Amino acid sequence: MIFSKRGLVAEYGLAWILPRLVGLGNAIELMYTSKMIESQEALRIGLVSRVLPEENFLPAVQEFARELATTVSPRSLRVIKRQVYTGLLQSLGEAFDLATEEMKGSFGTEDFKEGVAHFLEKRAAAFTGR
Repeated sequence: MIFSKRGLVAEYGLAWILPRLVGLGNAIELMYTSKMIESQEALRIGLVSRVLPEENFLPAVQEFARELATTVSPRSLRVIKRQVYTGLLQSLGEAFDLATEEMKGSFGTEDFKEGVAHFLEKRAAAFTGR
């Protein structure tokens, strides 16, 4: 974020989203000063969720994607993604009400039935996304 050192302002909603990611104080410092930070500092302030060594980067990313693709419900991921991003613009009460409705909707899905079955049968899940 070199905006302030180039006579520019925070672009594309960065001044809105960055405080939500790293906290107001960290966001202000980064945007005001155009300070460059190392990966460990980005991890410490919550700008990134993990730091991987360069030599292991691609295999680690592929393993994370493989884990998502094989162990969690695609339907659940879709709904959770929508909840997270919608929740940024909702009150706690609105988010709670939406979560209640989404949870009720989950109980009748194939993925819920499979989630319970694979747990009880101690086997890998075979989610369909439905």
